[in-house]
Amino acid sequence: MSTAPVARDIVEIFERHGEWREQEARRLLDHQGQSSPSSESKRAALSRTAWKKGAEMVQYWGFSYGTILGATLSAMFPDRINRVVLDGVADSFDYMAGGWATNLKDTDLTFVKFAEYCFEGGRENCAVWHEDGPAVILGNMQKTITEFQKSPISVPAERCSSPTAVTYNDLKLFIRDIVYWPTRNFPRTAQMLYDLSQGNGSSLAAYKRTMRPSLSNPLSERCLQDGPYSPSCFPSAAGTSVGSGIACSDAPGDRLNQTKEEYRVYADKIIAQSFLIGESWASIPLPCTAWHARPHWRYEGDFVSKTASPILFAGNTIDPVTPLANAFTMANGFKGAGVLHQDSEGHYTYSGVSLCSMKAIR
Repeated sequence: MSTAPVARDIVEIFERHGEWREQEARRLLDHQGQSSPSSESKRAALSRTAWKKGAEMVQYWGFSYGTILGATLSAMFPDRINRVVLDGVADSFDYMAGGWATNLKDTDLTFVKFAEYCFEGGRENCAVWHEDGPAVILGNMQKTITEFQKSPISVPAERCSSPTAVTYNDLKLFIRDIVYWPTRNFPRTAQMLYDLSQGNGSSLAAYKRTMRPSLSNPLSERCLQDGPYSPSCFPSAAGTSVGSGIACSDAPGDRLNQTKEEYRVYADKIIAQSFLIGESWASIPLPCTAWHARPHWRYEGDFVSKTASPILFAGNTIDPVTPLANAFTMANGFKGAGVLHQDSEGHYTYSGVSLCSMKAIR
């Protein structure tokens, strides 16, 4: 459960596809009967579709963690790279070291843009709009978040929803969710922050309920069999568990000996990077303090190589978890690589809308 064997699997997939391609071309040509192409056309088709055994070239487009997989693939098998695009680029050096410490450089700038767009949109389009401009809007949002930390809000029952309480932690989880697609989520965020500033937690409660299994649904047979708190009782958490296993296996394993005091120092550094999501981000490496399994094959290279074709790295001006600087850091190790800079906010280029970027990537 680590990145290196998956990179090897990708190469194998292309090999098997090349083998199938040649067989399928021969099968189709042999079954065309009277409409069979000329010998010259047939030879051209067979040449074009021939399996290049041991030399099939890879096409790969990766996002976020997929850029780590893509960088690993490109470093391990540079002679197999035909076209590779790595979009929303993670710092593979930091990731492989188990750091998670170079992701939040630009995160809080997302809310700076939020305030600018809110002011430009006007009162009718932004619930937290203020006539004194973006700086005041930003300050008010930060004040709402800070005050909510001290004062959770209870929410009464409504229709089929039971009563609940919304907390600072719920808001932080919401913010970590929405900063990935900020432009799409800005109106919803503005309304939620306005509601909280008025002591109304209903909109945050509605979000919270969507993130929890419905209490009205019966427990699954597997959950009843395995018992409370077993993974089968929390099916939505399965992806998180897999992601932790991969990340902890890729890392050197040194967090197994980390003390609470050492983790506190680490967490404080991450929290200082981002007011918005620093706390939740600092928790990502925590499972590695109890992950004892070690991979048989772990990439320990330097992400330096000359690929058969140059790699295209891509990123946004403001990316909440993979800052644009990472694209340049990673491009430095791959000869001839280029960086596509999209002037937008969000996680990788798809979070914005740019025909220019799509043309370049195509």
